[in-house]
Amino acid sequence: MNLKDKVSIVTGGAQGLGRAIAIELAKGGSHLILCDINLEEAEKVAEEILALGRKAHAMKVNVSAASDIDGMVSYVFKEFGRVDILVNNAGICQVVTIEKMTEEDWDRVMAVNLKGVFLCSKAVMGVMKRQGSGRIVNMGSISGKIGGIATGANYSVSKAGVMCFTKALARELAPYGITVNAVAPGIIETEMTRGITQGDFTNYLKSIPLGIIGTPEDVANAVAFLVSDEARYITGEILDVNGGMLMD
Repeated sequence: MNLKDKVSIVTGGAQGLGRAIAIELAKGGSHLILCDINLEEAEKVAEEILALGRKAHAMKVNVSAASDIDGMVSYVFKEFGRVDILVNNAGICQVVTIEKMTEEDWDRVMAVNLKGVFLCSKAVMGVMKRQGSGRIVNMGSISGKIGGIATGANYSVSKAGVMCFTKALARELAPYGITVNAVAPGIIETEMTRGITQGDFTNYLKSIPLGIIGTPEDVANAVAFLVSDEARYITGEILDVNGGMLMD
């Protein structure tokens, strides 16, 4: 994977999947802009990337706020003159039944998980179209395909929307040399899954043919492939990273 001097934006880059993805892209040679509401942790990841010899900048960004995103993209274009890669990873998860879910619960998850992907993608489209190149990778989920695994319906629906949006955007941007794909993780060891009880974890493990829980690096490797030249002829794809838990 050769990403030498590519400019990558990773949302939700302060921890978990976002951190792993950012580190993997940096190892490939990319410079990173890390966007997260947790600026302190994002800055720590930026320091790790700087130690790898790449440029890195952490920014406090609320992906559900268009003004934040526009300011971030303007900064990136001013500093680098281009945007090669966008990884829409920022997301929140809520475990609540539909009966107990409030309108505010629904709107908050949709705003970050789905609206954020729309806003960030829209913000970089113009730059990528002028370049005649670009890679966008969105974070889907197995939950968006089967209706949830220890998640609320709002999370599952938001991820289903992300994966549908991925295909729509892929069709729209293909004539400009821009690919748009998504990764759909299964059970991955992250901060988001640490609330799962040991009993449920054991049951989930039984449903995974490979017999192991995934790591953030497993997801990061899939993202790195999709943004590489090796994946230049792949667009509109939803790449499952779930150990065989769902084969479709």
